[in-house]
Amino acid sequence: MFNKTLVKKILLVIIVLFQFFYCNSQDLPYAKKIIDTFCSKSMYGRGYSNKGDKIAATFLRNELIKLKVDSFPSGYFQYFPIDINIISGDVKLTIGKKELVPGVDFLVDVSSPTSKGNYKTFLIDSIYLSVKENISKLQEINFSDKIVVVDKKGVSDKEILALLDGLSSTNYLKAKAFIYIQDKKLTWGLSDGQHVGAYPVFEVKRTSLPKVIEKVKFSVKSFIVPGYETQNVVGYIKGKLQPDSFFVFTAHYDHLGMMGNKTLFPGANDNASGVAMALNLMKYYAMPENRPDYTIVFIATSAEELGILGSKYFCSNPLFDLSKIKFLINLDMISTGDDGIMLVNGGVFTNEYDKMVKINTEHNYVKSISKRGEAKNSDHWYFYKNGVKCFFIYTMGGISEYHNIYDIPKTLPFTEYEDLFKLIVDFEKTYN
Repeated sequence: MFNKTLVKKILLVIIVLFQFFYCNSQDLPYAKKIIDTFCSKSMYGRGYSNKGDKIAATFLRNELIKLKVDSFPSGYFQYFPIDINIISGDVKLTIGKKELVPGVDFLVDVSSPTSKGNYKTFLIDSIYLSVKENISKLQEINFSDKIVVVDKKGVSDKEILALLDGLSSTNYLKAKAFIYIQDKKLTWGLSDGQHVGAYPVFEVKRTSLPKVIEKVKFSVKSFIVPGYETQNVVGYIKGKLQPDSFFVFTAHYDHLGMMGNKTLFPGANDNASGVAMALNLMKYYAMPENRPDYTIVFIATSAEELGILGSKYFCSNPLFDLSKIKFLINLDMISTGDDGIMLVNGGVFTNEYDKMVKINTEHNYVKSISKRGEAKNSDHWYFYKNGVKCFFIYTMGGISEYHNIYDIPKTLPFTEYEDLFKLIVDFEKTYN
């Protein structure tokens, strides 16, 4: 016999369970959509070529508006200036008769000036440096019509720096360009991008080189933009009982952008993953049933890749009293988790570290929680230096792509993405 009452009860239980699951779990499809959008060609790598940072910031602002996240009186954007050298146009490097592929075979340093030419090479390797007489010979050679090729195999970075320092007043540094032969993975960076160097510098994979390196042809175009205006993106959800106390989530939305007009650095794990998690947390806390007693703040920083400049600016020009922050969690590269998670500052704030470990032990969210001491390696740093209790969380294992063209959405395993979300929510709920 059909029992309508029993069916209604079963449906009610299903609805309650669904609501509980929805309100207490990460919205992974939403996170993946954010990451896919952030890594699309339309964002230009979220750097400063084609104003990719502004496109990404506008997208973030619109997401916060959709989620009904409020802005501070100055609006969602906190503007600040940076100096940035932008590599533009075609970046070309031909060694012998082989034309190399940018991003795949070689990288050009972001500080490189506009330059081009076709020149003979001068090779420096560990064998050459091992002969003392050769070092003195370098003082006499005219390098103004040559490209210096440094084979890094067996040559430490310390030796190279010492060589450069010792020859700084000679023709050695008047070379047309420098090429460093690299055995490691090619990784690009923007840390030198606030100035223009004296000569182009290339990193080239050894496996991409022809057998003979006699002549090199190259072309680089760049232009410096002093005082470029970029922006942090900030929003908040007002607390019910203690609106003047804050729990903060930070994540940098910027990445490396473009190296020339063809080579894109998508930055899926670094750090589209962290921004997606932070947005998911704001989406969760925006639900009336999840609204906390104190105010939740979202800070997506720019210019982290230039030297954590966005968070530095925010801490020097805070939109609210930093001393009222109960705790801050910085999310950066969190799409894996096969080997657990790391808490930078876990060795500093041991009570908070123990609390997170206790929660994880009770619920078995992630494989393990490791800890480190203080480290100036992400956006938590300047908050920490201003007296804010904080963790920088990153996941471990799973993938190894970093600061290259292969950090793309389809490589992300999301091994512990949902469990990390639950761990963070539980930590915030029990934090006093």
